[in-house]
Amino acid sequence: MAKEASKSIVRQVWTRLHPYRKHLLTSLGLLVLAVPLTNFHPMVWGIVADALLDGSLTGSSLVFWLSMMFVTYVVGVGANAMHTFLLEKTGQAFVRDVRVDLFDKFEVQSMAYHHDTHSGELVTRIVSDVDAMEQSVLQGLTGLIGEAVTFIVVAGMVLWISPLVGTVSILPLAISFVFIRIYNLRVKAIYAGVRKRLGHIGSFVQDRLAGVQVTQAYGREHDENEVFAAKAEGFYKASVQASRLRQTYFPVVSMFGFINNLIMLGVGAWLIMNESPSFTMGGLLAYRGFWWRLQSPIRTIAQTSDILQRAHASATRVFELLNAPVVIEDADHARPLPTPTRGSVTLNDLSFHYLADKPVLTDVSFEVEPGEFVAIAGSSGSGKTTVLNLIPRYYEATSGGVLVDNIDVRALQLHSLRQAIALVGQESYLFDGTIRDNLLYAKPTATAVELDMAATEASALEFIRHLPKGYDTQVGQNGVKLSGGQRQRLSLTRAFLAKPILLLLDEPTASVEPESESLIRESILVRTRAGEGTTILVTHRIHLLRQAPRILFFDGGRLVADGSHEALVSSSDAYKDAYRQWEKEEQPD
Repeated sequence: MAKEASKSIVRQVWTRLHPYRKHLLTSLGLLVLAVPLTNFHPMVWGIVADALLDGSLTGSSLVFWLSMMFVTYVVGVGANAMHTFLLEKTGQAFVRDVRVDLFDKFEVQSMAYHHDTHSGELVTRIVSDVDAMEQSVLQGLTGLIGEAVTFIVVAGMVLWISPLVGTVSILPLAISFVFIRIYNLRVKAIYAGVRKRLGHIGSFVQDRLAGVQVTQAYGREHDENEVFAAKAEGFYKASVQASRLRQTYFPVVSMFGFINNLIMLGVGAWLIMNESPSFTMGGLLAYRGFWWRLQSPIRTIAQTSDILQRAHASATRVFELLNAPVVIEDADHARPLPTPTRGSVTLNDLSFHYLADKPVLTDVSFEVEPGEFVAIAGSSGSGKTTVLNLIPRYYEATSGGVLVDNIDVRALQLHSLRQAIALVGQESYLFDGTIRDNLLYAKPTATAVELDMAATEASALEFIRHLPKGYDTQVGQNGVKLSGGQRQRLSLTRAFLAKPILLLLDEPTASVEPESESLIRESILVRTRAGEGTTILVTHRIHLLRQAPRILFFDGGRLVADGSHEALVSSSDAYKDAYRQWEKEEQPD
């Protein structure tokens, strides 16, 4: 099973490298050219030494061999530089493509996927794991190929000088490959654990930094430090375990390389002492130059093999995300929402659950007419927010259906459906940037006049103009430099700027100061009175409930009452009791 998974990873990596095969093949060709040229000089040393010893060396032959030595090395270095450049260029293109595809995958995944997956884990994979893949897969793999080519070329030269000395010198190196293979098998699982623990650290840090105010408010800094220290300790132990294994096997590999040196010197010297015609002093001198080039590939192959095991762990985590299915996507024959869009919403016997044994909504049916203003009320956990999230298909209904303009949302193109909808939650997100950047996110082509009109509708223009830089004011991550009410009014402005046919509001006044609540409430009511599209509002604010022409009241995941405020007070005990409780909560102390 593990072997098949490894083969699958290799196939996927190669598939992604396939568009760059010309660069890779050219780079490999340059590498094959560079290796023998940069390793030719020990041969020259041997030839010149033998010529010196037998008295055949002349000035012109010395110049020739020195020129050969210089030219081959310069050409080899140049070829190696071009090889390295092409490799790095391909590596950066590989990283770019994988990161873009990963980000695209994150963007189209369902809300359920993002709720189940830590954002810190995703950040670690798209940054750290992809980077590890690039360094290991391309640089490590090419290093492995380069050293293998070096070993083959140098071994060929050594065997050409003396088949006997060459053969006995290479044998110990073959044994070292056995140790490398054993090391690879043992270290693979360890590196998988190291990358997993690193992902956990990333998730924890991002989560705790986002909630640092809560940590400080409850004086839990020391406790959080202890939790983080435990996670860091786990990563440390896993890394040390890998290091321990590495330092157990690598010295053994190096030792066999050194034995190769002893054999070269011993056998070569013995042959010269016995005046063997098959080996000369020049050959021994050349062997001295070649020894390091024989041993270096073995050491490098061991180290590169270690790097490739890290790459395998990173690649597994990256492709796990790339191969994750997209649960909510366009059907094969999905069509755009017809224009002009009317804005009706229908739920037919809809049921939904996040967990199989815990239904959130059960057999819910209702219809909202185009241009209608409907409030949804109910106790916490009764499924109100879920209803809103099902309309733009952030989640898929378990059974039943959601229809917009009498078309099942599953038959519509997601982009077309969501372009007709704007959703403002209790704490809508503001991106790090200026107020203008955040507003234009809804409509990049909006003019200054349109911005002002939308801001006026959302009761935001006045406070924007009082800021030192107006629309160009930096808001910080998630609008941290603004008050809760200002953030919410900007979220409404962004929604109004998009001019949605369907405006979905989820407790938009729940977390704001009284002044902002009043302004936001009035902005919503002005829009609904003007008949600007359909508005569905989740709220328990009594003023908004009184103003709503129609209220859908949920209890326990079921729609239990439907009508105006006055009608529900007189006909539904559940609504009346809930309303009285909300009334008490809003009364000043």
